[in-house]
Formats: sequence, structure tokens, C-alpha cells
Amino acid sequence: MENGNSRSLFIIDLIIMFAFFFAVFNHYQGATMVPLRGNILMGIIVIYWFLISVNSDILRINRLSNTITVLKNILIAYSVLSTSTIATVAIFDEFRPNDKLLLYPLLFGAIASTVLRLFYLIVIKRILKYGYRQKSVLLIGGGHSARQVIAKILSTPELGLRIRGVLSDSHLDLPLEGLYLGRLEQFPDVLRNLHIDEVIIAKPLSEAQAIRRIVEQCEEEGVRFCIVPDFFNIVPKWTVLNSLGDIPVIAVRNEPLSIFSNRMIKRSFDVVVSSAGLLILSPILLVIALAVKITSPGPVLFMQKRIGNNNAEFTLVKFRSMIVQSRLDSDTLWTIPDDKRVTPVGKILRQTNLDELPQLWNVLVGDMSIVGPRPEREHFVEKFSLEIPNYRIRHRVKSGITGLAQANGWRGDTSIQRRVENDLYYLENWSLWLDLKIVFLTFFNREAWKNAI
Repeated sequence: MENGNSRSLFIIDLIIMFAFFFAVFNHYQGATMVPLRGNILMGIIVIYWFLISVNSDILRINRLSNTITVLKNILIAYSVLSTSTIATVAIFDEFRPNDKLLLYPLLFGAIASTVLRLFYLIVIKRILKYGYRQKSVLLIGGGHSARQVIAKILSTPELGLRIRGVLSDSHLDLPLEGLYLGRLEQFPDVLRNLHIDEVIIAKPLSEAQAIRRIVEQCEEEGVRFCIVPDFFNIVPKWTVLNSLGDIPVIAVRNEPLSIFSNRMIKRSFDVVVSSAGLLILSPILLVIALAVKITSPGPVLFMQKRIGNNNAEFTLVKFRSMIVQSRLDSDTLWTIPDDKRVTPVGKILRQTNLDELPQLWNVLVGDMSIVGPRPEREHFVEKFSLEIPNYRIRHRVKSGITGLAQANGWRGDTSIQRRVENDLYYLENWSLWLDLKIVFLTFFNREAWKNAI
């Protein structure tokens, strides 16, 4: 569901929630009129759901959506909505943990919204699988790009595309008989004689003149077309079309945080969470500081230079969880399971992530963010940059106390390659909703805890 359908789904979600609120209220109160404060609460819920929707993928569901991803999105969305609603009621009114008037509508709404999305996915995929509403596609080209396009269309019926034929001046081994329709000179006749919904041009850019003629003929016949660039294997999945004056240019990596307004939203989130965290957790910080000081000789805090945003160096602060060691050792030795340098109290702190709490200060002063790629020591940045492609790209955003890689369990002595993959996904798909999702998974995803060392 996209564009206008997303707005429809947003309205349907609200109708489902409100229907259950009215039904539950009527069942338990025996009245049809909801009091004023109930109507105000429903208005607040609309605002909450709007904020959740625009900052998440909860409304972005289409024929290519993964069922597990859809289920995760709806679970996290309703968890955030429920937490926000209960917190609002608790602040302005008395909330009882067994308040059926509040909990039941949220529970039933989550179930109904999930069923609605799963039903849509099942129906639309079944429809496309059996050929209904498929687009007839004519492929132009005979090189490697053309073969990859054919393979993708044939292996992914959810795309809703059916190859009607291929035109190419060069020899092409096709997986199905009857697909080859002839040479490019037959293109005008094929367009007129066959019902073609879309033309896919998969020719090398060196044949710009031929591509231009094909485009002009498509425009004359009113047929949609798209061009597969012959360099698509060297660019990420998502690209951004920008302009240099009146010259179109392709940015090969989408970076939402390159937009000023998005950086302001993220910074505001960081300031609110870090300042509130330092204030609320101050008694716990004091207890941990005393435990570290009493049980192990040396300073309470451990400070170390790390590489952060734009490859800039900053001083990371955390509770000391190891014995005092030389700077060379602390900067160059990799932490392993059952590391002898970890103190008894430090082991508990590391397994519960409590040693990272002082980094709330790093976030507050702007060196770090609540969510982002974990910062690494210069020694290992140099090492991993040589071993792992695109490693330094993760430094285009601020380092975080937690990140997508950590929330998915890629922490401790685990694959650096998988961490980088998660970090790059975060960089290219950032949203406030993704930050909230990562914070949620950091606490409640079992995978996030199993590799703590």
C-alpha cells in the first residue's frame, strides 16, 4: 500500500482502534456516550499514531513486503503506542494495570491491524502469482544487465511483471523459448503489434544514440519505459537523483541524515533522552561508581580516544570494567570471551551494558548519538578499513551508544563484516522510527544480549 493507499491504511487503523475503544467502553460501562476526557485521549492517540506512522514503515506495505518484517513493524508500533498512551494516562490520571478500557482496545487493535496487513499480503501475492494485473514488459538489450533483469523477473512473480519478449542485435541465451523477438530495428513494429505496458532498456550507456531513439519512440507511442544503467552493480540498491545546476547527477548512496531537518530531529531526540537519562539514572550511576572504586584499584571512569563522525577523534567515557593497563594494550588488544583483564564487577557491567551509561554525557555534548554505529579505536579502524570494503562509510553518521548491529546481536567477538552491513543499512535508511525501533530491540531482543563479553 503506497501513496494514497498509505493514507487509507492510516485511516483504517484509526477506525479499528476507535471501534474497539467504543465497543469495550460500551461493554463495561453500559453507556454509548464517551466522557470528554476519553475523547481527548483518543485525539492524543491520533497524534501518537500519526507520529509513529510518518517515522516508520508501518504504512509502507506492498507486494514485495516481507511477512516477518511486517509483523515486527506492527508489534513495535503498537508497543510504542501502548507505552505512550499508558504514560499519558498515568501522568494526567490514575492508571490501573488491569484497566480493561485501555488495554483491551490496544490489544484488539494490534491483532486486527496485523490480520488486515497479512490478508492484504496474501491476497495481492496470490493475485500476482496467477498472472492477474501483471504488466507486459518488453526488454531491450542482450548483455549481462539484460540477463540479470530476466532472471529477476522470472524468479520474483511478486514484481507483477511478465516478459513479453526481448529485442537485441546480439546473441542472447534465453531461459524460455519464444522470448527472442528480433533485432532493434523491429522495435516500432513490436510496440504497435503487441500490447506492451512497459519497456525496460538494458543497454550499455556507450550506445547512447540507440537508447535515445528507443526513448523517443516510447514517448511517441505513449509507452512507459525505464533504463537499467550498466553500472548498477557498483552502486547500492537505493540511489538519489540530485542536480548540479541543470545537470542531473546520481548520488550513489541515500543518506537521510545529510538533510538538515533530519539532523535536527535526531539531535533533539539525543538531547532529550541523554539529559533525562543522566538525571533519572544518577542514583544508579553513583552506585556503579562506588562498586567500581571499592572492588578494583584505579579510576572509576575509563576514557579512550575513538574515531567518530567524519573520521574525527573524540574521547569516549565509560565505567572502567577492566584492570588498569597500558595505553598500548588498551588501544590495540581485542576483547575476547573470558578475557582475563575484565574485573568481576566489570563482567557484570559489560553483560548488562551498564558500563556504557556514562556515554550519555558524550551524547549530550554532541560527540555521540543515542543510536548509531559503535565507535572503534584508531588501530582497529585502520585494520578493518584494509580488510572490509566500505568500512569507513559508517563514519558518515555520529557513533552511537547502541546501533542496529548491536540490536541484532553483532557485538563482542562477532563478525565485523555483518556489523558494517548493519551500519550501512542504518546510514541509508535512517528515520526517527528506526532509532526508536533499535532502542526497543536493544532492550527486548534476546539476540542483543547473547554476545555481551
